[in-house]
Amino acid sequence: MPDPTPPQSPKTFRASRIELAMRAVKRELGDSALILNTRHTRDATGTRMVEVTAGPPGTVAPLRGPHQGEQVLERRLTRMGVPAAEAARLVGRMRTTLGRVPSALGHARPALETVLGEQLVFAGPARGEPDGPRVVALVGPTGVGKTTTVAKIAANAALVEAREVGLVSIDGYRVGGAEQLQRYADLMGVRMEVADDARSLRRALARLGGKDLVLVDTAGRSPRDHGALEATAELLRGGEATEVHLCVSAGVSDVELRAIVERHRCLDPARLLVTKLDEAVYHGSIVAAQTLSELPLSYFTTGQRVPEDIEVAHPGRLAGLLCGEEVEA
Repeated sequence: MPDPTPPQSPKTFRASRIELAMRAVKRELGDSALILNTRHTRDATGTRMVEVTAGPPGTVAPLRGPHQGEQVLERRLTRMGVPAAEAARLVGRMRTTLGRVPSALGHARPALETVLGEQLVFAGPARGEPDGPRVVALVGPTGVGKTTTVAKIAANAALVEAREVGLVSIDGYRVGGAEQLQRYADLMGVRMEVADDARSLRRALARLGGKDLVLVDTAGRSPRDHGALEATAELLRGGEATEVHLCVSAGVSDVELRAIVERHRCLDPARLLVTKLDEAVYHGSIVAAQTLSELPLSYFTTGQRVPEDIEVAHPGRLAGLLCGEEVEA
């Protein structure tokens, strides 16, 4: 008896940019469309175009010929959680860089590191340089690990780099939030202040005026609690110029990620900090978070140890995660 739903043939979509081509794919084939190939081409007038070949789930496309590697790699990246449009863009850049795309993730790692460095933005560590922001605040949803991350950054700056560091807690919302940070401050031998409004924050920062770097721990808020987020934004704006790092968990879902990024825009974040890499099954959400937020990546964290479980975000580390390297916690 013949199969009532025979395999379907792929379709080709052309546009001036990969984002427009992927939008056409999703509009016609849906979010679960299978991306089979992407390539740069030119139309009859010589204008540069992007060509995406895609089909619905179950599409049959032979993996033979020069595009086999990129088809396989693109599928593997999407399985790791990289958005389809970004997977297509990364693989397209790899083809341009290498001339070919290996299908094995391990073999593709060096080229993937190169294109991640080109396509994403990596900020480097919080320095507190004389010509830049001295005060760095961590914001983000409840449970993302802000307090522990503040302690990790502070410990590296104070104990490893021998810099003068101060801490401020404005986490009066969570029971024990300030006490937890105070314990870290005592262990590191650094001064900590507590503030609960813009006036007390200004005074706290004034008392820490001689420090090289001041780190501010804020209360975690639900992305749905827009009023609380606005209040935090007003509090931070009332003090010294502050560099805000938005913290997101590596295992966050696409829907949650979009809500977190959109609702925290009122805080005017300047950096993106990704926590809990050790708890995530797939790490493509890091690419999604950077692309969606358009914020430079500052740090990755991998566990609870202070100060060991933090590292400056780097394309090589992200390439390794996307290629299936284990996270040691």
